Amino acid sequence: MLLGIDIGGTSIKFAVFDNNYEIIHYETCKTPDNTTVKITDEMYRVASIIREKYNFSAVGISSAGVIDNIAMKVISAAPTIKNYVGTNFKREFGDKLGVDVYVDNDVNCVLLGEQWLGCAKGLDEVFCVALGTGIGGAYYLDKLPMGSQFSVGEIGQSVYDFDTETTYEQRASTIALDKKIKTEICDTLNVIDFFELCKQEDAKALKVLDEWLFELARGIVNLFVILDPKYLIIGGAISAQKDYLLNKIEEKVRELNPIKVGKTKFLTATLGNDAALYGAISPFVKK
Repeated sequence: MLLGIDIGGTSIKFAVFDNNYEIIHYETCKTPDNTTVKITDEMYRVASIIREKYNFSAVGISSAGVIDNIAMKVISAAPTIKNYVGTNFKREFGDKLGVDVYVDNDVNCVLLGEQWLGCAKGLDEVFCVALGTGIGGAYYLDKLPMGSQFSVGEIGQSVYDFDTETTYEQRASTIALDKKIKTEICDTLNVIDFFELCKQEDAKALKVLDEWLFELARGIVNLFVILDPKYLIIGGAISAQKDYLLNKIEEKVRELNPIKVGKTKFLTATLGNDAALYGAISPFVKK
């Protein structure tokens, strides 16, 4: 058995996988403030209780931030998790629990999960764009390349706009869309209901969608110029819009630069919120 852990800014998910890699136990806990209670201490507490019933042999960890997956530590992180930089999961968690651990960035884990069991199963070259509070990215070319600073695919800070002093993710993330919806349409309208308006051909909604898609597509076009990937995955909770959103994104990208898009195939993530858990344990799986 294996244990997968997914560390987010508000909650930590734990999933036990049996020998067929099916989830047989699932639970969550609140992410501690990492000041009065350390995240690794809370992970150890919950994992120890789980291990009393499920004798897992290794733990795969998905985490926000830039992760050194050799030293198993956080080397850069957003301010949403305090005191996170320098956290060493091997020393502070794995060694205490007495198991092997693997830790990687959450979007890397999503891509590993999708490449193992999801929409990108068996594909040898894929880029994943994950839309949420920010924009995360991950690149798979027979394996996950590490780069010099373990930050390959970190596209959220790219395409800086000097006029508005904003980054790519500040203009094109799901949160950016939500703010645009509330500012330009209705301050009580959520993203899900917004897409229903779009599907009903509401003029205001379609205008907002088109402007947001333009910002999102700009970043994807730049990505294609550099990497020319065979496949592009759109992930994050917003990918629940499936073909409607995927087709809109592809149309806008091809409109901006039809030559560079070429034969790239656009895909929607299929493993949902469990993708990172599957990806986190995948290095321990004999495929």
